[in-house]
Formats: sequence, structure tokens, C-alpha cells
Amino acid sequence: MRIEDLKLFTIVVELGSFTAAATALDLPRANVSRRIGELEKSLNAQLFFRTTRQLRLTQHGETYYHDLLNVLDGFEQAKNKLLDLDEKPIGKVKLGFLPESDEALQPVLAKFQRLYPDIELDLRFTNNYVNDIYSQGLDFVVHAGKIQDSGFIARKLLSLGRGMYASPDYIAQHGAPKALAELAEHQAICYRWPDGTLDDNWDLISDSVKVNCKLSCNHMGFIRRAIVGGQGIGFMPPLFALGAIESKSLVRILPEYESKKEDVWLIYPDRKGISLPTRLLIDFLLQEIPLYTALS
Repeated sequence: MRIEDLKLFTIVVELGSFTAAATALDLPRANVSRRIGELEKSLNAQLFFRTTRQLRLTQHGETYYHDLLNVLDGFEQAKNKLLDLDEKPIGKVKLGFLPESDEALQPVLAKFQRLYPDIELDLRFTNNYVNDIYSQGLDFVVHAGKIQDSGFIARKLLSLGRGMYASPDYIAQHGAPKALAELAEHQAICYRWPDGTLDDNWDLISDSVKVNCKLSCNHMGFIRRAIVGGQGIGFMPPLFALGAIESKSLVRILPEYESKKEDVWLIYPDRKGISLPTRLLIDFLLQEIPLYTALS
């Protein structure tokens, strides 16, 4: 009986199927089914009722699952203490993050791996942490906006503001608006939220302005490239365009207007114990990422 198989059993329970667990762990489904079968054989007990449509725990499986969570938590804590003593944390962290945040995260994650070269990072784009944490087997996610489910632990990373930006080429050709009312005369590039809502009403602290959207996309990276390409004025977090701002490929329009801020969170399942590599990365991001907020 291996610890990895015991952990696999708990993941199958949490995800509700062998297929979902196989997807989350990047394993063949047959491998998951075989290992659970071997676990049942070693325990001399049936853990699951299996049908073509449903997988559910037996009474033995239910009892074993809840007792096993405490055992695995104790095992994880004991392992972490040993690794703390060795000061050579080893392991893998699966992190979910918004596609548009890659430019800000990449250098921070590179710095982390220079400090901890034996920790492997497996990065996944995600737009729905409630589903993706379990379906992709993520250790934690970076999420912007409201917390949808209280069954997770959420730690605030920063508050993210947005600004209005255009390229020097666009300004040379169309001029820069001198007042909010003049934005209606310009071409706007707008973000489309995951629920399909078009962000063509730009919320500011003291006002809001309706813009004339000529191009929209649900990927902030595309929005950034379109603004840099001179296609219009966009409203985006500077944290997602640090390189373009520093190189002056983007110029802030009407900088006296500040946007309302949106909270960014690190979210992970409400479990007693997390691995040492995961804890180290969470603490590192909480320390390093806010240093970028001066540009927000």
C-alpha cells in the first residue's frame, strides 16, 4: 500500500469519477482504475459502488475516506517538518492563473525557482476556480474579483486598479482626449468578461464613461496587443502591461482619473494541510506581487 495510492483515492472521492481524477493528475484512466482496485484488494474491502453512470462510496469507503484525511494531513505535516530541517524543499505545485496575468507572474515565478530549483511548477490557465481547482487538480489559483464559494481559503494578494491607455501612434493620428466626454469620439478596445458582459462602461472613482467599442475580446493579452498596435484606447490594469508601459509602447490617457479597484486573491481548498512547496510559493507571491502595485 503506497501513500500515492491513498492520496489518489481521496482525489477520486473529491472529483467523483476515475476519469476526472485521471484528467486532474495527467494519468491514464486505466491506471487510476487499476490502482484503486489494488487498494481495495489490499484492504480486503470494497470502497466504491461502480455503475456506468455513477461512482459512489460504500459504507466502508465513506468511513475510510474521512479517517484517511486526518492520516494524510499528519503525514504531510511530518514530511514538511523534515523538509524544513533539510532546507531543500522538493515537489510539484500546480498553479492556476488568469491568461492575462502571465506577464506579471512570469518573472516572479522565475525568481521563485531560482531560490527553490527542486520545486517543479505546473501552470494552467483558468477562468473558473470553483471548477478548475478540482477538475485540473490545482493546488491553488490566482483569482480576480468576487469570491463565489466560501468552501475555499482566500488570501488577498493585492487590489488592482485600471487605467486608460493608447499607443503613441494612435495619439499621433487621432490625438489624445483632454476630457472624459471626448472619449466618445475615439475608438475603444473593450474587454468581454467571462459571463459575456461587454465592459464598455468604464467605472472610475468619481465618474463613469460610456465608450464607443470598435473591438472587443475576452483575453486581456489580445486587448494589450491591440492597444499597442494603435487600434484604439483601452482600459486595463497596468500590471498586465508592465513591459509595454516601461518601453513607452503604451501611454496613459487622462491619468488624473483613477479607477475603482478589484481585489486579487490566492485561493485554495479548505484543507488542514498543504504541501511545503505550495506553502512556500503562496508566501512568496504574497510578498513579491504587491511590489508591482506602485504601477497600478
